[in-house]
Parts: sequence; C-alpha cells; structure tokens
Amino acid sequence: MEFLMKAERMKLQYPVIFILFLIGAVGTVMLGINSLDSENFAGFYVRGWKTFYLHMASFHGLFLYPLYAGVLASFICRYEHINGGWKQLFCLPIPRSRVYYAKLGTLMLLLGLIQLLFAGSYLLAGELLHLGNDLDVTELITGTVGGWLAILPFAALQLWVSMRLKSFVSSLILSASIVIANIVLTGLHASIGAWFPSTTAYYAMYPRGTALSPRLDVIPFILIVAATSAAYIWAGRRSLVRGARL
Repeated sequence: MEFLMKAERMKLQYPVIFILFLIGAVGTVMLGINSLDSENFAGFYVRGWKTFYLHMASFHGLFLYPLYAGVLASFICRYEHINGGWKQLFCLPIPRSRVYYAKLGTLMLLLGLIQLLFAGSYLLAGELLHLGNDLDVTELITGTVGGWLAILPFAALQLWVSMRLKSFVSSLILSASIVIANIVLTGLHASIGAWFPSTTAYYAMYPRGTALSPRLDVIPFILIVAATSAAYIWAGRRSLVRGARL
C-alpha cells in the first residue's frame, strides 16, 4: 500500500497543486479579514480570534474545502484517463481494491495538508492583525481535525465520480454545482443536511454557541458521517473493481 501511495504522489502535478493551495489560503484569509472589518458584522461579533476563525471557517468549510476535494480527486484520476492509463494500471499484478485505497489515501492526505495550511494561515494572519488574547486552541484543533474527518464521505464520492468522468472540466463543473447547493443545505438541521456529504465539513468546522451556528447533535452527526463514508467508499471501490469500462 505504501508503494502504491508513493506512486500516486509521484503522478501529482505539484506546481499546480501548490498554486491552488496558496490561492485558497490567501483567499480565505482575505475574506476573513474583510468580514472581520465589515460594518455588517460589527454589531454582532467582537473583533478577535474567535470571530476571525468563525469567518474563515465559514467560507472554508462551506465552499473552498469541498471544492478542493473535487478538484484534487480529478487530479488524482487524470493520469489514468489519459492514453489508456487505467488499462496499463490494471495490467499490473496489483488488486484493484488496493489501487482504490491508495487513491483515497492520497486524496485524504492532500486534504489534510489543506487543513494544516488553513490552521497555519489563521494563526499567522491573526498574529499580524494583533487580535488579542482570546485564541481558542482547542476550538481550532477540533475544527481542523473534525473538518478533515468529516470531508471523508465527500472525498469518497468525488473520487468515485472522478474515476467515471474522463473530462476534468465536467468533473469540476459537477463539484462546483454541488458546492453551491451548500448555501441552502447547510441551513438545514444537521440530522438532515449531513446526509448531503458536501455539507459535513462545514458542520464540523463552524464553532458552536454562536447566533449562526448550525443546528447539530454530535452523536447523530458522527453516525451519519460514518454511514455515508462507508457507503461511498464501498460504491467507489466496487466501481473500480468491477468497472471494466474504465
């Protein structure tokens, strides 16, 4: 498995991914700063670390993180969609299920790096902004790690879709369309909204106890994420193992 994941990492286009990560981190910080200084929020939130995290996590979990899950899944499958790469891969004496798990593991590794970059850019920008002494490290760790774990069902779904769609543009348009729907879906109670896997990172990252916090019961939310993760992983693995048309 380690050899397969190393092979997957070697196929990645690192310059493109680096630029995407950088644009995402800078964009999230800039939007967070803009919301922090916005007069629209001045009467509702006190300027500080917690408010800054709230604004950054809102944009990151709602739009950027799910969108990156789709884009990175497309990158991971792009090599195999070019010039019959799937057939060449399946000629090797390697179980297809291991190929699937190597791709999913690589995707989750990249999504984990995005979360670390999110936390690092948040801390760096907050220090430069002199936001005071209300930094909640526990909330940051819980949101960062929770968002990473909660993106698993959507990552598995996007990997499944990317294995079936040869067109990178089609995959990107589909991902963007699903993410836009988050505006409506995340307004639902988590017991309903979490069944749509693009919403789960937002539910996990948005801080509790604010006026706009999503309505969420922790245990049912975890069970939904676990169930949908298992379902999409099973479907994606089955599609790769039995998909003769790839």
